[in-house]
Amino acid sequence: MIKIYKKYGYPILLVINALLLYVYLFKAKVIPLGWDTQFHLNRIEELYRSIQTGHVFSSTGTYTFSSIGLAINRFYPYLFLYLFAILRFIFNPIIAYNLGCFILTFASLFISYFSVRSLIKSNKTAFLFSIIYNNSGYLLLQISMRGDIAEYIALILLPLIFVGYKKLFTSSYQWLWLPLGMILVCYTHILSVVLFTFFLLCLFVLEYTKITLLVIKRLLISIGITAVFCLPLLVTMLRARSRTSVIIPIVPDVLINEALSPSNLLLNSLNNASPNNLLDVNLGLVVTIVSVFGILVFKSKNQNLINLECLGIFFVVLSTNIFPWFVFQNTPMNVIQFSWRFLGLATLCFSLVFAKLCSTKTNWIISMVWLITCMISFTYMHQYIYNSQSVQKIDNISLYRKIATNAVYTDYMPSGALNGMNKSKVFRSRLNIHKHVANVNGKNIQLSEKNIVPKYNSIQYRFNGLKKGKVNKIILPVLNYGENHSVSGIKVKPSANGETVITFVPKRSTQVIDIYVK
Repeated sequence: MIKIYKKYGYPILLVINALLLYVYLFKAKVIPLGWDTQFHLNRIEELYRSIQTGHVFSSTGTYTFSSIGLAINRFYPYLFLYLFAILRFIFNPIIAYNLGCFILTFASLFISYFSVRSLIKSNKTAFLFSIIYNNSGYLLLQISMRGDIAEYIALILLPLIFVGYKKLFTSSYQWLWLPLGMILVCYTHILSVVLFTFFLLCLFVLEYTKITLLVIKRLLISIGITAVFCLPLLVTMLRARSRTSVIIPIVPDVLINEALSPSNLLLNSLNNASPNNLLDVNLGLVVTIVSVFGILVFKSKNQNLINLECLGIFFVVLSTNIFPWFVFQNTPMNVIQFSWRFLGLATLCFSLVFAKLCSTKTNWIISMVWLITCMISFTYMHQYIYNSQSVQKIDNISLYRKIATNAVYTDYMPSGALNGMNKSKVFRSRLNIHKHVANVNGKNIQLSEKNIVPKYNSIQYRFNGLKKGKVNKIILPVLNYGENHSVSGIKVKPSANGETVITFVPKRSTQVIDIYVK
């Protein structure tokens, strides 16, 4: 029994940890709608329905996002959404989504564990890192109130990338984990590639004395491998943007106003608060405690740990309005949108430092750390599921189908779609196109659902009351990125605001029109 515990004790505790995080979610049989949950549910449903019709790749926003041809999945990678789409074929959509998130958390706990174990060669250190990192406020936020599974997956891969980077300086071939991790992140969340690259650059600067020709060679090979494997994705995105300019993701305010107040960050972290708004994002109680404990590292002579603790503090500062973000408002730095994204990097740094410092403690103490950490995160998830009155919950299939198909977004629309509008005020507003308002020969008509049939990369419309034998002009409520087309002599072109204009001469007053979107 003792031998079994020594060999499998930590993995068993990690499994229990994952189950505790999701037990109430499975019991409640709901999907709480976080800030970005609907966005990702629509992406999953688009992929699911595409596969259902016999296609491998996702359709161009014809089934979901209000069926207006919004090319979200052209600009936003969806590799890991196949997990959710496949589960959707096996289970009802509510169970499928929650089970998919559980599998990701389960995988994250073990990726963290085995990644750090390969670097430190210590089961205790790897276990401590895994439970601290995966029960942190910032990672739990991604699967709760924020509902951003893309960034969550990127954070799952961050330990793998970090270990791959550290292996650049050794004789091990595990440095190949670096390009592997970056490729997977690239196919998950492009913005995280930018953040993680910045993190690695900071590490590279701090460890410049260790740089050799071999390290540089491996780094260049890593960059080359990543570039080659990510090229198809980049070509798809660039090709889509070359046809017409698009609206980049909109942030309601300037960078400095989206940065966290240091006092709010501290209080919300100590309270282990589930954020109600974007300015309540925090580290969580567990990571706040270990970050303070990590200060002890400055008494040691371990420069690697000192560097990590300093970087953790630096990233926390970057997340707040102490840093002069207003200076970078009109620079490429504004692509990060929210400076609190740096808390994910800080979480990794603090977790690694704490895990290493406590690796010499007894199994009893480590078990207590696990128990307390699990209790805190267990309570966090319970409060989020049952006590968040402001959070809408999907509790039946009918509501799921509605929520998972009618999301309203203006991100990645053709740039003309919001001409004359305040982008920051209307970026989540239902415009006429979302309401399926068509302009038929100069008259606005709201199309009913029975007159719109979404298909793979096409939408079928049915019109009545057309001018038989004469030229008819219709502005359809479907976005046009420059390559929409039809058949039967119907001429198609984009309108000034990015919608689709068709002209044709019908033989009857009623006609069915197929628009193929790209």
